[in-house]
Amino acid sequence: MDMIKIATIGVVSILIAVSLKSYKAEYGIYVAVAVCLVILEYTTRYFMQILSGMEALQGYLRDHYSYLSLLLKAVGATYACEFCAGICRDAGYGGVAGQMEMLGKVYILSMGMPVLLSLMESIQNIAG
Repeated sequence: MDMIKIATIGVVSILIAVSLKSYKAEYGIYVAVAVCLVILEYTTRYFMQILSGMEALQGYLRDHYSYLSLLLKAVGATYACEFCAGICRDAGYGGVAGQMEMLGKVYILSMGMPVLLSLMESIQNIAG
């Protein structure tokens, strides 16, 4: 039911933003940013549910919980970068949006390096 509510809020607010854009362009941007923040709040609620499920998984992973932590950080960084890039793109700053997306990709790549190094170390230990 929440998904229908969020979709309705999104569509109605964009229709309002488009109608306000012809009156004053900045009002349309304000409405778009406001709806993005409302949707972000709903996203945060669902993310908190996922986090509570991940805490339950912590008991199963014991020593390797750091990998799950890295995964959650990567997902959070992806959402944050996409959110910021979407707002920048809607405001007409496509170059800034592209740079934000690039930053997110490089950040996630840098977060994956410890996992890759651990994998290479495990392969080397198995190979002898």
